[in-house]
This record gives sequence, C-alpha cells and structure tokens, in this order.
Amino acid sequence: MSSPAENPPAAPAGAERRLFRRIGARLEGRLVFAGVDAECLVHDMSVTGAVVEVAPLPALGAELALEVPGVGFARGRALRYPDEGLVGIELDIPPARRDRIADRLILAAFRSPPRREDG
Repeated sequence: MSSPAENPPAAPAGAERRLFRRIGARLEGRLVFAGVDAECLVHDMSVTGAVVEVAPLPALGAELALEVPGVGFARGRALRYPDEGLVGIELDIPPARRDRIADRLILAAFRSPPRREDG
C-alpha cells in the first residue's frame, strides 16, 4: 500500500493541478535561445514554468535559459504560445534549488505586481 505522500489527492474538478504555485508579476529578465539574447517580461512564474513576453519568440521545443534578476537563472524549453507575443516555458530547476527560487519569486512579485486589466 502506498503512503499519501506518494499519491496526492486528486484535485477537484476545475482546480489547477500544479505542483507549485504560479505567481503573477511583471518581472524584467533575459531570455537566451538559438543565438538570441533578448530582454523579456515575465507575466507569471512558478519554479517549474513561466509565461514570458519576448520578441522574437523561440520555436516550440527550443532549449533556452531564463534569467530574472533577484530571482535566479534556469534552463528550460519553449512549450506553447498562450497568446500573441507570449511563450509558455517549462523550467528545469533542480529540487534542491526550488524552495530558494520560490521564496525569491514571491519577494520579487511583491516589488513588481502584475498590472490590473480593469483600471
């Protein structure tokens, strides 16, 4: 029989199934891929992924590196285009660094919260 830690409870219908909380923010950073070194704007991020505004966009599947000052550096890959000018990135942050990155991300988000669309 497996322990509860091995099999987390199923999320309720409609709930997010993320392992790590996604933090909304407007963080400036750098995205490097395929010979491109571009400034970017991180719209939201967790220790396993991010949605980034950047031009030009990396090709889907492209290996890349994301650096966000005050948060850290991570390698990853482009997974999807959630909207025009945005790329969804899967980040490869080693488990030993995840808590530290998550703490830094929360602090950075307090300093640079997302803009409200309603005003």
